[in-house]
Amino acid sequence: NYSIVMLLYFYTALPQSTGLPEFSAVTYLDEEPIYFYDSSSKEVVSRQEWVKGDVDPDFWRRNTQILMATEKVFKVNIDTARDCFNQTSAHALQKMYSCDWDEVTGEDFLIFDLKNERWIAPVRQGLPTKIKWDANVPQLKANIHYLTHTCIEWLKKYVSYQRRMLQRTVSPQVTLLQKEPSNPVTCHATGFYPNAIMIFWGRDGVEIHDDVKRTHLTVSPEDLQKHKYSCTVQHSGDDVVLSANRDSIRQYITMVILVMFVIVIGTSSPLHHYRHQQTHKCGNNLKHPVHQYI
Repeated sequence: NYSIVMLLYFYTALPQSTGLPEFSAVTYLDEEPIYFYDSSSKEVVSRQEWVKGDVDPDFWRRNTQILMATEKVFKVNIDTARDCFNQTSAHALQKMYSCDWDEVTGEDFLIFDLKNERWIAPVRQGLPTKIKWDANVPQLKANIHYLTHTCIEWLKKYVSYQRRMLQRTVSPQVTLLQKEPSNPVTCHATGFYPNAIMIFWGRDGVEIHDDVKRTHLTVSPEDLQKHKYSCTVQHSGDDVVLSANRDSIRQYITMVILVMFVIVIGTSSPLHHYRHQQTHKCGNNLKHPVHQYI
């Protein structure tokens, strides 16, 4: 079953032959990516605006260093996994962990059993690593503490950040615009959140509700000369009222901007997932990353 809220971390290591970044890490809140790192950029970057201003200033540097170290471990582990399965074709090594739900596409190599505080090796090739990691009691305790405390704490923080962003109110910027004196005057609202808004004119002190718009209204220069107009913007229970007089009307110039897009088309080698068993003995085992990414 899927939980309502889940914090999930997903690591992927690929061989150089694929033409893709050799290592990447993505953090998800539910199914929404919030952070990303790969071996090309070597930098943790935000995928959501709502989280940028809420984490501590050292968050980005700290987690970039953690993932740069994790990247080195995964590059060694993918070579070890290739030797374990005696494969020379392209393959991937993936690790996923979350606070309360865990499911991996493909064949599981190792699964951490939080209840019994041990690793499970669904395939024979994972046994050497299971034995080594089970014997590392300090790391086992660190895993348990992370999944039961640190991960939950950050999950609550991210949910709080997200809700704060969704519940925030940003007042609209209201402007009266006119290109030329002979052109209509437009009352325009921008930059507001949430997006529910209502704009209407007032004429000689009387509200006109027969021409209500979402983001802008226009009035002819002839009407402006005959009557006294004001523009009212209603947003989140507040009213912004702007009088339509010469002092408040801005002149603007129409600009044409040419944007050039450069499209880069890349190629990559086919990626094969190994799914059947080998009969040889795997003597090597995978290294465990020292730190967890938060």
